[in-house]
Amino acid sequence: MKTIILGAFEINQVNLTSQGLWAHPDQNTYRYKELAYWTELAKVLERGFFDFLFLADSYGYPLLGGAVPPVSFEQAVEIPKNDPMLLIPALAAATRDLSFVVTTSTSCEHPYANARRFATLDHLTGGRIGWNVVTTSSAVVADLFGTRQLPHDERYAMAQDFLDLSYKLFEGSWEDRAVVVDKAARLYADSRYVHPIAHDGPYFRSHGYFNSEPSPQRTPVLVQAGASPVGRAFAAANAEVAFVQGKDAKMLREQVDDLRRRAAAAGRGAEAVKAIAGLSVATAPSRAEAEDKLEEWLSWVNPDAARAYYAMMTGVDLAALDPDSAFAKVTTEGGRTQVERYRDVSVREAVADFLRRGMRELIVTGTPRDAAEAIAAIVDETDLDGFNFTPFVSPGSYVDFAEQVVPELQRIGLMRTERTLPTLRERLFGAGNARLPETHPAARHRPGSVTTVADLATT
Repeated sequence: MKTIILGAFEINQVNLTSQGLWAHPDQNTYRYKELAYWTELAKVLERGFFDFLFLADSYGYPLLGGAVPPVSFEQAVEIPKNDPMLLIPALAAATRDLSFVVTTSTSCEHPYANARRFATLDHLTGGRIGWNVVTTSSAVVADLFGTRQLPHDERYAMAQDFLDLSYKLFEGSWEDRAVVVDKAARLYADSRYVHPIAHDGPYFRSHGYFNSEPSPQRTPVLVQAGASPVGRAFAAANAEVAFVQGKDAKMLREQVDDLRRRAAAAGRGAEAVKAIAGLSVATAPSRAEAEDKLEEWLSWVNPDAARAYYAMMTGVDLAALDPDSAFAKVTTEGGRTQVERYRDVSVREAVADFLRRGMRELIVTGTPRDAAEAIAAIVDETDLDGFNFTPFVSPGSYVDFAEQVVPELQRIGLMRTERTLPTLRERLFGAGNARLPETHPAARHRPGSVTTVADLATT
């Protein structure tokens, strides 16, 4: 039985995916502006053997008919929110075992500044950092940044150029032997082993030296989510952790199998990318109590807020669709992950599902032992490598899972029981694997490298 990867899905704002649940008496996300809220949460996750805290982010907010619907402000639908990256040094100082994955957009940032921030975080966390690579589809964000909204596939072409430049900075500018730190010789770095990089891509240019020395992982662990064929190809070529999304085990298994095939075809190997999906759990001493708890939480969802949330993510107004039509007819140049998951149902069914579940993939209910056994069955059926746990209420959902379900998962061998490996990449791929492998496309940018991904695919 495999040992699963376990992340915690969070956003530095009031709501997660269940819009309106912020007002629940047990919900503490209204404290998102307090550093103590986050350090307390990080300690709960560390005690519960979570591998990482995943911090989603976006600059946008809902827009319907050219205006922000009032419900967005009333129910805090993606507005207001704060920058998640600024939390990480404090959370790293408050923990020793917990890693962090943070989101930045290839559509909004410049590769040089972004790489410098991640190198800094990798140093400060001792190699406990990952980068959730996203493209930004929102017309709102394009207006905020004064740029143009790119078509879906072009955003991924831009993202690849962004990563190609990032790889040169992370992997190609400084050799490991460049950093000497010899006080007696008054030599910090040997200039012979520090190299300028040159990049003239279709979207980004950069010439010169990366001004951050090599960090424990060099390149942060690369995380990506994208359900479209272009998004999945991008993940298979670059990502080390990929989010797969679907409303049932069959859909998830199809995406996991497709991801592994694509990674193998890219010359990286079928196991080079870890596939994880969202997981929510309602647990109680009896199954009936757990089901009642779930229904009570979901009763707080505000339907108008949920529709606004869906529109922000996809550009699709659910209220404007014919409820009797097939959802497969829905097209968008916005984010497609939450469109692809409903390809085989009607608009009516899709709307009902999203208003109930939001972005949640898997919801498990029952006693702690029931929940652990259900999770084991999901892993067996889908071949997932792990989960991004999405709470209903915070910190209560995390505390319940950490104190009640995790011991059951450890008992059946599905979760680790030791705190040993220092970097996030080693946690995912084993001791001694703090750096990207030679099969990753970033490796060809290392000084002296003559290996290319194309070479690897044919050997």
